[in-house]
Amino acid sequence: MGEEAAARSQSLLAKYTGMAVAAMIVKETSEGWVPVGEENFYAIVNKDESLCLLVLCDGDGYVKAMSNTMPCRVAESLAAKMEKDGIGRFLGRLTLPL
Repeated sequence: MGEEAAARSQSLLAKYTGMAVAAMIVKETSEGWVPVGEENFYAIVNKDESLCLLVLCDGDGYVKAMSNTMPCRVAESLAAKMEKDGIGRFLGRLTLPL
């Protein structure tokens, strides 16, 4: 189930960025490891002062898909399109793959 959720998120993110990679498929909870959630929220991750990543995560902040690095202004423009299309911004702490 987690692989399918990550694949759907990867496909959705690629519609905005042109290319995306699947990231996490499971998350750690008090009950152990479970699949990542079905819901999609976007976030912008600053790599440095001028480059960012655009990611999709579940409601707990586990990143399911991520873009290549891009200028932050481009990431912000794409994020605005995602917001307009009904994808909410994740404001909590992200869990990124290592």
